[in-house]
Amino acid sequence: MAKTDVAENMGPTPAGQELLDRLNDEQRRAVTHGEGPLLIIAGAGTGKTMVIAHRIARLISTGRVEPEEILALTFTDKAAGEMVTRVEDLLPLGYVELWISTFHSFCQRVLQEHGLEIGLPDDFRLLNQTDAYLLVRRNFDRFELDHYRPLGNPTKFIHAMLAHFSRAKDEAVSPKEYLEYAKGLSLDRDDASQDAESPSRSMELAGAYHTYQRLLLDNSALDLGDLQTYTIELFKKRPDILERYRRRFRQVVVDEFQDTNWAQYELLKMLVGPEGNIMVVGDDDQSIYKFRGASVANILQFKEDFPSSSEVVLTKNYRSRQDILDLAYRFIQANNPNRLEVRLSEGAGRGISKRLESQCEGPGLIEHLHFAAGADEAAGAVDRIVSLKEVSPERSWSDFCILVRSNSSADEFSAELARRGIPFQFLALRGLYTKPIILDCLAYLHLLDDYHEGPAVYRTLVSPPFSLPAADLATLTHEANRRCLSLFEVMRQHRANLEFSDEGRAVMDRLLSLVERHTQLARRSGVSELFISYIYDSGYINAFKDGDTVETRQQLSLIRQFHDRLKRFEAGHDDPTLRHFMEEFSFERESGEQGGLTFDVEEGPDMVRIMTVHAAKGLEFPHVMIAHLVDKRFPVVRRGAGIELPEELTKEVVPEGDIHLEEERRLFYVAMTRAKEGLHLLSADDYGGRTKKKLSRFLHELGFEKPEKPRRSQTLQTDRRRSVAAVTDDRGDGRTTPAHFSFTQLAAHERCPLQYKFAHVARIPVYGKAQMSFGKTIHGVLERFMREWVTRSSVCQADLFGSAGEAGGGVPVSKEELFEMYEAGWQDDWFPDKRLKEEYRAKGRSILSSFHDRVVRNGPANLYVEKDFRLKLGDFWIRGKIDRIDRLDDGVEIIDYKTGAAKGDGKLRSDDKKQLLLYQIAVESLFDLKPRRLTYHYLENGVDASFLGTDREKEALKQELLDRMERVRQGDFSPRPGRHCGFCDFRSICEFNAN
Repeated sequence: MAKTDVAENMGPTPAGQELLDRLNDEQRRAVTHGEGPLLIIAGAGTGKTMVIAHRIARLISTGRVEPEEILALTFTDKAAGEMVTRVEDLLPLGYVELWISTFHSFCQRVLQEHGLEIGLPDDFRLLNQTDAYLLVRRNFDRFELDHYRPLGNPTKFIHAMLAHFSRAKDEAVSPKEYLEYAKGLSLDRDDASQDAESPSRSMELAGAYHTYQRLLLDNSALDLGDLQTYTIELFKKRPDILERYRRRFRQVVVDEFQDTNWAQYELLKMLVGPEGNIMVVGDDDQSIYKFRGASVANILQFKEDFPSSSEVVLTKNYRSRQDILDLAYRFIQANNPNRLEVRLSEGAGRGISKRLESQCEGPGLIEHLHFAAGADEAAGAVDRIVSLKEVSPERSWSDFCILVRSNSSADEFSAELARRGIPFQFLALRGLYTKPIILDCLAYLHLLDDYHEGPAVYRTLVSPPFSLPAADLATLTHEANRRCLSLFEVMRQHRANLEFSDEGRAVMDRLLSLVERHTQLARRSGVSELFISYIYDSGYINAFKDGDTVETRQQLSLIRQFHDRLKRFEAGHDDPTLRHFMEEFSFERESGEQGGLTFDVEEGPDMVRIMTVHAAKGLEFPHVMIAHLVDKRFPVVRRGAGIELPEELTKEVVPEGDIHLEEERRLFYVAMTRAKEGLHLLSADDYGGRTKKKLSRFLHELGFEKPEKPRRSQTLQTDRRRSVAAVTDDRGDGRTTPAHFSFTQLAAHERCPLQYKFAHVARIPVYGKAQMSFGKTIHGVLERFMREWVTRSSVCQADLFGSAGEAGGGVPVSKEELFEMYEAGWQDDWFPDKRLKEEYRAKGRSILSSFHDRVVRNGPANLYVEKDFRLKLGDFWIRGKIDRIDRLDDGVEIIDYKTGAAKGDGKLRSDDKKQLLLYQIAVESLFDLKPRRLTYHYLENGVDASFLGTDREKEALKQELLDRMERVRQGDFSPRPGRHCGFCDFRSICEFNAN
């Protein structure tokens, strides 16, 4: 008889019995399971971590296995640490070795021991997502790309390609397998279509995948996906090593099994064999990480892959009230039949139930709170928190959590809690580089790297260590603009001749002295040492070193995390100087990276938590508020994966049905089951769009309907009036209202009022961009060309194509002359390298050649070229310049050039029309002309997009512009983060940057 059988038949040891006494019947069945596979379906709040820990402790305490013969896998270091702590609490005598780790850590350990067997370096460096991007970005010339290297933004698809390669690795697809697939595609497929699986695109991706893998190995590096694929490759090529691990791990335990991807599941099956001792614990209803490669199909497939497996369903819930659980259970039924509850019932011929049974007494509070607007929703949520806390004074702020579907949805709640003085923490997983203290530090590093970095100098001067008086800052920026010098040059060369306060002069002297000292340090030291020197030499650290408040702890945590980032850079670079770090950081921010943040929600002081639903997985709170339950916000609209993995390469068994909607429903189920006592569902009619929002379909599925009269927050109205009054009183000398507005200025304010302030009030000098230089070149050349064409056409009107034009090839201005204008007018600024500059040059010649052909073919009747105007609206003036006005038989056509390409569908959105609508208003009001057509001419592909504004559209635009100009006059410069942050000149100094 085997040792394991003897141990079970002899009955539990005294220590083993003690372990069982605290468990319910289902938990005890799981813990005492004998040999063979076991599936534990653990619903929310049913104590799965306790079951896993007790299972491991019992296996050890009963002598069935030694500690080193157990492999326990989970997905995060925190979860692994918690499991270790739980097991240690149950094993007071300790243990020799216990393999409790993440999948990645396990594979990394295996490859470090045996990677040489398949040609891997034994000292490989593990890259995270950002590291992988930077490696590709630095070596981008090695990739032979066409479609995935657009001229205007060559690195646009790096993230998408890396995600694509990661998805391939989730499916254990090697570069060789991908290449064979690409070669096998039918050659007669329409390669000009938008089909991502066309032969040329597939070959391009296959080649890029191979190049990426070669690049990793050349740099002795692996990414996270490599860990699992190379481990699988190792076990396939060296079955003796696989057999060694099979003998070693007699028991395998997997937590959060629903979050495994195909490759991880394949690895598990290799490790245990068809009849091995594997216990997987999961809940298909909580599978919410599809975007990370998780396959809900794995848990649905487990019974088929292990037909002899037993199953235990944990349904006793120790977290939530019964009515909350019942509501959640009814809701998730909409995902049938793609649920394990249904699959197991069908396969086994008997029914199982996943309905959770609360072990907590008392009713739960379930309510739907619907508001008039998003701001009311945020204020109403805070009102509800305050009222619940007042009713139960024993409540703490930490008893309340606000869950959002995406990080951007948290802003109004954060602002409202801050306005009310209620302690809170927004627990985002990204955003280190958006924190004010880190932006201050980065600005100083930018300054040291390049004294001409205007935004960096500006940010440093206003940061806490320096705090240059506002009047001195205004004098400095004004002088910099007047002299066309950088802020630093003015400060260094002209401060003695300008009228600065004594305090301001002392600040500038101190900064100049610090810069000189740190410049010398940067030449001989690494960037992490430079950073530490800055925060101490500047006195920045003094604000945090003595205090023990919530804020000081958070700030010190951010400093440590940024220092860790610098140390990671130094560890992976041969010459870790400031210049090389700033180069890498530039690439990192170019990629959209915000910087990783770490936090532990269970640590820290009493405060309201705001977090995404994904971040809340595994947590619980007495009261949970789920925000923005309206159409397209929760559930969100499905977005493509960027570059989809071809179905032929997908090994995952994908269930039928609307997979995205089912995942969103599971995510909402997870949000609901975080609540212990109160579940508060929030929605509003108006979130700033043109139409009222519909309620989320999830609310309808729960049985909630929109009330006839939405709520408004009286608290919000009072605070809003106070806030507006304060802004109005603080407008200073009134210089925020310019003498004239331009459409560009107003568009900037519409995108983000804070951006408008930086650009048009503070007038911070900024770096240019290659595409801006190119655009100015093209516009300047076209202006000269069209003026010359009009002039010569009028002279030769009698014989346009006669002798007068023969020298020009039969036209007023020949193509060769146009190219000469192009070379003469070329602006050679802001191109980062020669290669990109030459590509833009070639692109410009192509654009101008096509434009010339078009002009010759159509023979335009130009009335005006580059026509200036000043238009008065109300008390304000707007100025502008129209590229072209052409005669038509019954009026005129207004034309505006766009150097890019038209959108795929050729349709113009309402926002796209505004510039030409303004021009139409100006022409009708000032030129005594009748516009018949408004046209955007997209120069890159020669496409026209035309329309004519209606009276209603024009009046709406007038009112919108008047409102916006009034907001500028009132001093409204509040941030409005969004996707546009990625293109903002001031993103490096703005803590509200959303990219």
